[in-house]
Amino acid sequence: MADFNTNHREELLIDRVRKIGFGYDDESEFPKYFVLRIAIAWALNAPYLPLESLDWKCKRLEGDKGKEYHLEQITGKGKDKKEDFDLLIRSMLYIKHKEELDRDKKDIFNDEKEYLGILNRYIQRGLYELDNTYKGSDCFYQWCLDNLHLSSVPTSPKKQAESQNNATDYFPKLQNYFKKQGIGIRLISEGDSYRHHICKIELLDSAKIQAFKNKSQYLDDELGESVYTEQVKGITRTYSIQISKPKEQWRNLGLSEFKQGLEDLSKHNYALGIFAGMSVDKKPFCFDLKTAPHLLVAGQTGGGKSMLLKNILLCLLRHQNIEISIIDPKAGTSFKEFKDIKNIEIFTTQEANECVEKFIEEMESRYKRNAAGESYESMPYKILIVDELNNLIRNDKGLDSKFAEVAEKMRGCKMHFVLGTQRPDAQNFSGDLRSNVPSRIALKVQKSTESKIILDEIGAEKLTGNGDMLIKFGDGSSLQRIIGIYLTEEEIQNQLKVDKFHS
Repeated sequence: MADFNTNHREELLIDRVRKIGFGYDDESEFPKYFVLRIAIAWALNAPYLPLESLDWKCKRLEGDKGKEYHLEQITGKGKDKKEDFDLLIRSMLYIKHKEELDRDKKDIFNDEKEYLGILNRYIQRGLYELDNTYKGSDCFYQWCLDNLHLSSVPTSPKKQAESQNNATDYFPKLQNYFKKQGIGIRLISEGDSYRHHICKIELLDSAKIQAFKNKSQYLDDELGESVYTEQVKGITRTYSIQISKPKEQWRNLGLSEFKQGLEDLSKHNYALGIFAGMSVDKKPFCFDLKTAPHLLVAGQTGGGKSMLLKNILLCLLRHQNIEISIIDPKAGTSFKEFKDIKNIEIFTTQEANECVEKFIEEMESRYKRNAAGESYESMPYKILIVDELNNLIRNDKGLDSKFAEVAEKMRGCKMHFVLGTQRPDAQNFSGDLRSNVPSRIALKVQKSTESKIILDEIGAEKLTGNGDMLIKFGDGSSLQRIIGIYLTEEEIQNQLKVDKFHS
């Protein structure tokens, strides 16, 4: 009797990965069950799903009967010690679901039926996600790096040695540089992030803090790389010095990290929760738009603004009782993945003024209805997302003052907006509007003056682009550096289908 049965679609996927991904036609050289092992690895790295969750049924490919597989093939059960990792798989599944299994008194180490039931779900989920994330044109090696949380290493021993030597040279260079400036530092920790080598250091003398900040501005010239310095939150005299890696050494963040972020988001009781990306410490960064309560997203072309706005939409749509209006100067083409979503309405630039007027009318109506006894709780959240604010204000100078006028009033009646712009300046982001939109996200900009307009401080000119961002809220908290997530158009559409957002 088989321990796992594939279906026809799963078999087609397995053949595609084996032949195109790995380049093997002969099954004797690369057995099909190797792909099942990859599927298990993906699922074990995926965000946690409770065993009773109905999502397991959604995360599998449907099709007619395919092929039979046995534990001897899938986990190496019964083979010699070098090939048998069945106990390891059981242990990992137990750790993942310990609370549930202990609560229900289920023993997957001795109950073969229970173990196989869980293992089957993991294989099916892994194959489903593999089918959604791997395209034949992709490098499968890169897919493994991006989805199995493997660390990318240089291909040759020589390059690997060079990379390691360069990394270990950073702190002595930093220490020597600051010593020449009369500033003593000590190393707390050193490591790699997605795009940076990071040295966390402590100043030996708190009287040198301002001198340290001033001299840190010249680290680019000293190290020959773009360097960003950030104070470590909650620890005095401690700073994270982030040295950019060459682009070919970046680890790009995609669907796997997005799902990890959604899993983290689900742990918070946010009214309008948003997962923005991963911190340089490789932790999901989430916040609540309700407490923001409005948001400016700004950065140059190629900075990642459009992708971030789409990710924000995917997060907001997960909340109940929400209506979203989008003003898209490209007549809806920038957000074409969302055109069929039942609670999203997309407007063109020509329709922008009408859209804003309706938004303001709704705000006034809500206050009147509330005064008459209707609770705000019975009203849906309404979000207005504006892409290319600068274009909008250029066509209608009055919109700037309108946004500024209603920004403060809106937050009290469950209405919020997200404003996106490429080239922030004093004309399209005036002082009144800035004061009423305290929460800002800055992507890569050309000049420090642009960074100051967005964040009221420099730093965004140091970003690497492609989703690298600085986030600042109006509560006086320090800047947060976050690396954004890139999803393909197909991945966005699949996410919308899985979560059943379509009308």
